Amino acid sequence: MSAYLWIFPLCFIFSTLLLLILKHRLPAGFLSAGFNPRSNHSVPARQIGGLSCIPVFIFALIILGLSEMIPARMSISLIIAATLVWVTGYLDDQKELSVHARLPLQLLAAMFAVYSLGADFRLLSELLPYWLEMLLLTIAILGSINVANFMDGLDWMTVTGIGIPLFLLGILSAIFLQEPAIPAISLAMAGALAGFAVFNRPPASIFLGDSGSLPLGLITGAVFLLFAGQAGIIPALILPLYYILDAGSTIILRLSKGENILQAHSSHAYQIAKRSGKSVYFVTGSLAMLNLILGIITAAVLWSGTFMGQLSGLIGAIVLTTLLILFFRKTV
Repeated sequence: MSAYLWIFPLCFIFSTLLLLILKHRLPAGFLSAGFNPRSNHSVPARQIGGLSCIPVFIFALIILGLSEMIPARMSISLIIAATLVWVTGYLDDQKELSVHARLPLQLLAAMFAVYSLGADFRLLSELLPYWLEMLLLTIAILGSINVANFMDGLDWMTVTGIGIPLFLLGILSAIFLQEPAIPAISLAMAGALAGFAVFNRPPASIFLGDSGSLPLGLITGAVFLLFAGQAGIIPALILPLYYILDAGSTIILRLSKGENILQAHSSHAYQIAKRSGKSVYFVTGSLAMLNLILGIITAAVLWSGTFMGQLSGLIGAIVLTTLLILFFRKTV
């Protein structure tokens, strides 16, 4: 455990300092966020969070690779993948790229992320041929990239929705597993995101932007796949469950209404809660509490080491997460 203690605080410090410098050195109108159907803010803000936390994380990947805490293949591939979606996100923040321009680059980055998992990485080797499983893993990471982007619509939402699960994943994997790459990557990303959280406090004047949310989604997807490879698919579903169920249920509801799911919207459960009068602190605080409980459930599942323990934990997590989503969707 002690081998990982330096990762989170160092990434937090450097991310905070870099964003502080960018905040004062960049022009006031640089990457100003516009208003669209996804917006839940009423004051102009700059989308520069990703310009600090992602470079810090990429630099951490270089250090982790050189120190052999993660394999060279993983380090190099994730650096390429994260840089690719970071640049894509930056261009999107500037010029609002079309889906046709973004998607191929995201797909390429997802392929690099899958390659980073290793030549022998399999989750469903007894059920699927290699090529089909790799295709599904690529689609899963592509989905993670976009879910992180779609869900980034409220101050501190990404910090509580992804940052806390990544931090808990880092701690739990360091305690229960023997794979050093999982806690190293998780704590580095969580620390970099924590630096952004300092400036994203409601009412925020700085947003993460696509340059932050897209790489964050990619890294989160990759590290949870690594966790699934070590601990099993069921434990890996528990910590990110809120994002999975909120995003999934929103897509289903929008499809049932005949809406274009690729267009900007504010139909996620947490957005409905905010519009119905709940404060940002209430919404993100509720999510933070849920994720802490999901962390406890994950720890219990890992400690049990049995399939029934895993299944019971997942069912309990689904029930709790569904209850919060239903509560958020109430408009009275």
